[in-house]
Amino acid sequence: MFVFMSLPRIRLDRCLRTPEGHWVLSGEEAHHLVRVRRCGEGDLAEGLLPGWKVTLRLFAKENAWFGEECSRQAEGGGDLALVLLVALLKGDAFEKMLRQATELGASRIVPLICERSIPRIEPKKIASKMERWSKILEESTKQCGRGTPPEMVAPLECSALSSLDLPPCRFAAILDGEARPLGAAYAAEKALAFAVGPEGDFTPREKALFKDLDFSSVSLGPRVLKAETAVAAGLAFLSLAWEGSLSGD
Repeated sequence: MFVFMSLPRIRLDRCLRTPEGHWVLSGEEAHHLVRVRRCGEGDLAEGLLPGWKVTLRLFAKENAWFGEECSRQAEGGGDLALVLLVALLKGDAFEKMLRQATELGASRIVPLICERSIPRIEPKKIASKMERWSKILEESTKQCGRGTPPEMVAPLECSALSSLDLPPCRFAAILDGEARPLGAAYAAEKALAFAVGPEGDFTPREKALFKDLDFSSVSLGPRVLKAETAVAAGLAFLSLAWEGSLSGD
């Protein structure tokens, strides 16, 4: 029996490349490979770059760690442009959602400041929040082997949604009588937007706003889901349905 195991992964975005084509690993990435993953000279690792996956053979020289590039391949599954608009969530639910959205293929994430959003971020703290969120997205790519992290947009008031450049195909998970099952509303589209509100759903005013912006109300099943669960359920369906459309199933 053969057991296939994934290679340890690092991001190469902040690593330098020598004229000989070797990658000089940053201190953080070298620590991850050597101290955390227990890699040594001659071992293989996978380097992630936007749009690419690079196979590296590790070696040490003059107190630094390098990766010799053995091969690279274009990242697959990048054809679907999936924009996630999601309300700010309390506690660690938002950060958990970011990890799930990365794994499930969101290409852009827009945090929404909704009327029922419990977290309220002070303007002076937005920059530090964005830095932390971007770090979470990058770390999540290592777990799932994704070359390109989602684009992270600064938190936006729902009233400013019209300023965004969104795909024409738009869905919003909304609890109302007009909502159609997502499976029935979906048609294979290369680009789409999917919105999820806070606990307690969008307010009537926000629902009207989404309707004015041509979002179709969709449901995610017979039960009421927590916001982060709704994100995972919706993105999983949309990603898998797109994959199925490519295979002709």
